[in-house]
Amino acid sequence: MRDTLLTIHILAACIWLGANVVGFVVNPQINPAARVIASDHWHHTVVGFKQRYIYTPSQLIVLISGVVLVIGVDGSPYEMSDTFVLIGFLAIFVAVLSGIYFAHQGRKVAAAYDADDVRTAASIEQKIARWSLVDTAVIVMTMGVMVSKLGAF
Repeated sequence: MRDTLLTIHILAACIWLGANVVGFVVNPQINPAARVIASDHWHHTVVGFKQRYIYTPSQLIVLISGVVLVIGVDGSPYEMSDTFVLIGFLAIFVAVLSGIYFAHQGRKVAAAYDADDVRTAASIEQKIARWSLVDTAVIVMTMGVMVSKLGAF
């Protein structure tokens, strides 16, 4: 059971990280000549799709499988108070805040593109990109902490 849960936990974390990476790769690739049309559609799609079908499910799977790995697996050497577990909870908390922020900003940038306000849209996209870097750094740092089992004795 432990190996299955750990595999599910790792795969869900990879999906979460992969969704962030896709955002970094796709957004800059949108053709500048068609940016208003493409970005309008992209942001309308991303706000709902990523939250409902990628981020929220993968984060819930990471959270649930992580908790079960600590408290539900017989003979688990780990405790909820281990540093790496607490950092995992912090990453989930940051993810929830990021989800709220990205949804709000995504709606704002889509509305700016709808109104043909390219300057405002570009400004909002820069904010989204900066926070995406922070969000991705938190995920990568958390993965490193999980692998090293920081604070587990």
